[in-house]
Amino acid sequence: MRVLHLPRNIASQTSVTVRALRDIGIDARGIVLNNSVIQESQFLRNFNVPSRREHLFRGLIKSLYWWSAVIMALRWADVVHWHYRNAALPNDLDLKYAAFLNKPRIVEFWGSDIQIPEIESTDNPYRARMYQKYPELAQGAREMSLKTQRRFGKYGFECLCPLGLQQYLQKDIFPTPFTSRGRLMIMDFDAKYPDPGERLPLIVHAPSRKKRKGSEAVLKSIYQLKSNYDFDFKLVHGVAHSKALEIVRNCDIMVDQFTSGQHGLAALEAMAFGKPTLCYIKPSLITQYPSDLPIVNANEDNLVEVLGNLLDDGHRRHQIGRLSRAYVEKYHDAHNFASDLVKIYEDLIRKTHNKKT
Repeated sequence: MRVLHLPRNIASQTSVTVRALRDIGIDARGIVLNNSVIQESQFLRNFNVPSRREHLFRGLIKSLYWWSAVIMALRWADVVHWHYRNAALPNDLDLKYAAFLNKPRIVEFWGSDIQIPEIESTDNPYRARMYQKYPELAQGAREMSLKTQRRFGKYGFECLCPLGLQQYLQKDIFPTPFTSRGRLMIMDFDAKYPDPGERLPLIVHAPSRKKRKGSEAVLKSIYQLKSNYDFDFKLVHGVAHSKALEIVRNCDIMVDQFTSGQHGLAALEAMAFGKPTLCYIKPSLITQYPSDLPIVNANEDNLVEVLGNLLDDGHRRHQIGRLSRAYVEKYHDAHNFASDLVKIYEDLIRKTHNKKT
């Protein structure tokens, strides 16, 4: 089975998935456009295409290389696995071509590509607060979500996304989505549990986008805690993925995000290192997670209190760290998910074959 992943590497998940599939014997390849330094890129072919407005000739040449690579890869693949909302070529030519070739195809949504602010805000006051403070984050989001779903539905893609995002799916377009989860190459994460006797614990906050992660509330809470506790704090933003992981591995507490109502990949990475991790999980999603989820649930209003309790108790930090590592080993091993993906791909191939006959 030949599986193509493209065109974005969201939270390093395209790279991780391709690597895991290859490890279990699947001929998987990934080609991505303008991969960020904050994402790993192992087993991906990355194309850096500059703006043609700023670099007309070089941008045109690089674009032609990219377009050619996408077309050839689509012809090569037995299954096409799309990531995020963007088409890879102008005027959806790549999506049209995949449909024309009748390739089994699936799109994986990741969050902001299909989230709808009006729905998010109904059961998440912190998301509502974020949109009130930064209205530009909500501008056009609903229309973009609907446009994205219609685009992939039009070209015959099946859908894959986490349970927490399925509330945004249009049931007339994707009535039976497959369920995904974040995945890690567990062997890449050498657990380093917090020292219970550490007198100057290190707190880390590593937002990819500060406004969307509640970073302002985090920094405010850190400032308040400084008057009563001794600790170090590092804000990790815009640094290479390997460097960010190194910092997280040496921390005692990871402070993740406080507006989305669910944890992200940064939380899973910290947990894989054996770190107690704080995050806001909204009430409507708590029951959808496994009952042994060890994330310390906090929000923008009680973060000072919750974080202070962890600073007070080194043994609790250590215990939660051990539970965190065990949790990601159990639920987020990329190889286990790759095996699940193969079953999905086989189902897509079977459906496509049945339509032909």
